[in-house]
Amino acid sequence: MANSDNSKKKENKIYRGAYKYMRNSNIYCEETFEVFKDKADSSMLFQSQIMSRVATGELLNISVDFKINKDYIPTLVVINKVLGNNNVVETYSFNSKNNTINYTFESATETEKAVLNTTPKFSISTPAVCTSMLHLRSKKFDSTGKNIYNVLSSSNQWSYEEEPAFNAITIRRMNQASETKTIDGSNVQGVDYKIEQKEDSDEYDKDTPNLRCFVSQYVTIPYFLEDGKGTKVEIKYLNNLSERELD
Repeated sequence: MANSDNSKKKENKIYRGAYKYMRNSNIYCEETFEVFKDKADSSMLFQSQIMSRVATGELLNISVDFKINKDYIPTLVVINKVLGNNNVVETYSFNSKNNTINYTFESATETEKAVLNTTPKFSISTPAVCTSMLHLRSKKFDSTGKNIYNVLSSSNQWSYEEEPAFNAITIRRMNQASETKTIDGSNVQGVDYKIEQKEDSDEYDKDTPNLRCFVSQYVTIPYFLEDGKGTKVEIKYLNNLSERELD
């Protein structure tokens, strides 16, 4: 039975890729990911592995499982962090019948649970860049070129401090049509977005701290994400396994 399940999962794999995390051109972290699609209900599963060396020399490993339904709403998210002897697992499970999210924080010394109320459309923040823009397809983009999204995020690290909270973020589409950019000598097409941590401004302020994200046409997988202050996450490769390879 296990071999059959593995074979089926391999057949459903539609994308795979990797990112490099850079600070002033120095690579400090890498992320690899795979995307699977269930043909029966059009749900997708993003599986990401993030590895980074911390200041103490220890290796930080983070795995993220991020499952969305056909409407790009997360239904199950599992974040597993390992650093030395520390191991923390955060789990988010969405109940669409009563619009609640069951959150669990587990470590070797504690288990905490919370039930969070939510609107039908929301997203969940994770360390994985490949899932960072999935909310773009959860609703139509406004004609003004600006949308506001509800994003649930946790501040808990290696111990439980408080339950996750929702924050509103503003995303602005900088151009109406897709454009071509060059990444490591290869031309790719995508849409340029700006991400702001505020929702009360109708006008774009170039002086407001924000993130810039260049998003591919492939289930909103970003090509790069940067903060304008020297930190940038850039695609190393993106393979479209259902059609053709992308470099």
